Amino acid sequence: MENRLQLYDVGKKVGKAPMYALYLCLQKEIGRQCLLQIANEVKGNVVVDRVAYILSEFARYAGELEEKYAENPKNAGKTLGYDLGFPELIDSFICQEQGGRRINVLAFRCVESVHDMIPIINITVKDRLRTDLRTSGWIMGKTLKMIDFAHSYGVTINSTRGNNILIEKDNHYSLIFDWSLAQIYLEEIPEDVRCRDISHAAQAAIKMLGGDWEKGFLPDDGEKAFPVYSEYLFRLAHGKESKAIRAHHGFYDIVDMFWKKEFYPFTTKPLNG
Repeated sequence: MENRLQLYDVGKKVGKAPMYALYLCLQKEIGRQCLLQIANEVKGNVVVDRVAYILSEFARYAGELEEKYAENPKNAGKTLGYDLGFPELIDSFICQEQGGRRINVLAFRCVESVHDMIPIINITVKDRLRTDLRTSGWIMGKTLKMIDFAHSYGVTINSTRGNNILIEKDNHYSLIFDWSLAQIYLEEIPEDVRCRDISHAAQAAIKMLGGDWEKGFLPDDGEKAFPVYSEYLFRLAHGKESKAIRAHHGFYDIVDMFWKKEFYPFTTKPLNG
């Protein structure tokens, strides 16, 4: 497949949503693995186009925040890393060879193989494992960070469950993949909509830990952080917080209280153990 000077080798289909399909894709010039997102029908072009718009605007917005952050000498050598929380838009175009359907070419920053990215729902449903408390910390923390970023731009995700939070285990890379259900607000985002993005993410984290948010159950491995950490997760899961920035800061207040700021390997336990 070709768009102007860009050539793509399209591989097998790896996913399908109501309005689009996903295929493995290779950016031939540099040999980079990507995902090709194509509208199922021409009427789905508007959705795929909106995804392209949001991702391109997010990249611009993240860059602006990085520039402002770097102006402070105290932040020398550090970055905010908001761009790691969403896919990179490589290309977007209408393909006449595919009946005039819109195509987005997406990539994961800092990840060589797209196969290394897994939805967190796979941990319990497919692998029959559960993460330990500390591992869930970096996943939930980065998810809340991305929700805050999106909300600050006036975008709600409307898809923060475990099938849309993708991680790369070894390097603590986490992002929200699908933005096809996202909504752009020109005025303030309604409180209940903000709550939903936060609560669904917390519910996904509880499930990843082998728990059940509706029953109020979470496996207790005897960690010192468990009472405070679990109480906060359940509070978010039940929609008690509508401001993502406050949820994000409150969450890391707890994380920093109990764990050192150091790399911690991805750790799981048997789901029923």
